[in-house]
Amino acid sequence: MPSLRFDNPALQSKFLELLRLLPFRPELRQDGAVVCTDDQWPQVNGLAHRVRDSCFLWYFSWCDSDASTAEMEQHLKASGLRFEVEHHEDRKVFLLPKEDRDKHTPLGDAAGPVVCSFCGGRSVDRNRIYATGNVAICDACIAWLHVDLHGSADDSKPGSGHS
Repeated sequence: MPSLRFDNPALQSKFLELLRLLPFRPELRQDGAVVCTDDQWPQVNGLAHRVRDSCFLWYFSWCDSDASTAEMEQHLKASGLRFEVEHHEDRKVFLLPKEDRDKHTPLGDAAGPVVCSFCGGRSVDRNRIYATGNVAICDACIAWLHVDLHGSADDSKPGSGHS
C-alpha cells in the first residue's frame, strides 16, 4: 500500500490538513506516514502535489542505496541548496527545485537525464520530471499512463502535445 510522509513538519501539517478534503480517511501510521489503497493513491498524491507546488517548481530524485542517499543529502546540505525530503514507502525521496538541477549531482557523479525516457520531452519544458539513475518520466506521461491503465476511451499518446 502506498505511503507518504514529508520530513518538514510544516509541509506534513499542510498535507494532513488537505487530506481532510477527501471523502475517505487514509490510515495515519505512528511515524506520521499517510497510508492508502492503490485506488485512493491518485487523490492522496494529488493533494501532496499541492503541498509540493507550494515550495517551488520541482522534480523528484532518489538514490538506489542508503549510502548514496546519505551522500546526496550531505551534498545538498553542504551546498546550501534548497530541498525537501519525503518518505515514499521505504524510500527517501528528494524534492528539488528544477532551477537548481545542474547543482544537485555531487561532483564526480553523472548527471541525471534531462529528457523523459518515454516521450523525449525535455525537463525544462515539463512541469515536473521524476528521475532516478538514467531513467526519467514526465508528469504528462504519468497522466497518460494512468489514463491508459484505467481503460479510458481517450487514446492520445505521450509526446502528442503535452505541456
